[in-house]
Amino acid sequence: MKPVRRFTLALCALVALLALPPAANAQLKQLTICANPNLSSLELLNNFGAFASALEKELGIPVKLVAGRDYDDTLKLLRDGKVDIAGTGAFGYVSANESFGAQLVVRYVEDDGDSYHALIITRADSGIHNLAGLRGKRFAFTDPKSTSGYLLPLLAMQQAGIELKDLGRADFVKKQPNSAIAVYARQADAGAIADNQLNEKYGVQLKDIKVLWKSAPVPHGAWIARPDMADADRKRIAAAIMKTANSPEGKKLLAQASVRGFAEVRDAEFDSVRAAKRLLDKLEKKD
Repeated sequence: MKPVRRFTLALCALVALLALPPAANAQLKQLTICANPNLSSLELLNNFGAFASALEKELGIPVKLVAGRDYDDTLKLLRDGKVDIAGTGAFGYVSANESFGAQLVVRYVEDDGDSYHALIITRADSGIHNLAGLRGKRFAFTDPKSTSGYLLPLLAMQQAGIELKDLGRADFVKKQPNSAIAVYARQADAGAIADNQLNEKYGVQLKDIKVLWKSAPVPHGAWIARPDMADADRKRIAAAIMKTANSPEGKKLLAQASVRGFAEVRDAEFDSVRAAKRLLDKLEKKD
């Protein structure tokens, strides 16, 4: 082969390599995970800290676990590339996928199967018997990016003719348990919460709580990756997460967490939430 031709081929190969996105050129050297912010930072770090250490051994790279202040903060960290993976609910994933191309890694597996339900609750002695009775009342949402704590309950209220402006007051209490606590303590007349987060762990007596509305099944949330992560890295991480979670050691480590494990995930599983988001967007544009 002539020297000029060899030089031309080498130059073309170099140009092609430089044209590849950065994530495609280098294997992930460390992993930073931001846990799903549905509980307090201390609870999240306690729940997943040991699992992150086990995952570090499986991957053979450093794994750091952090906690975002809320869903918006968590997704912003992912969007800005400050974390590699973030935990979020179905609505959070749909929003992040649409706005900046976040990709699915794994979905949560919990005691109640592949899905849960969003609820609107009140005290049994509140005198509120249906969604129409929420007019003029104090309501506790959890987080503006929460599926069960905002999207689906708000959509249900709007379909029942109740707008945000019709409520006496709407508060965002951030974490799931705070909604039930606010209702039980009469700091709110009603609130939104996931059924798998409604329990007596924080002093709430379930006999004093009444369910006003219950959604159709909602897919559990997921761990999602920043959009520029290489497919090979994302698949490698997903495989390592599931292997660790399904091991005897991993199951013990997750026993105290709000999830029981992880499984493969497909974007189509979130179509119902995506449709609910589109409908809510249309209703809000009409106002």
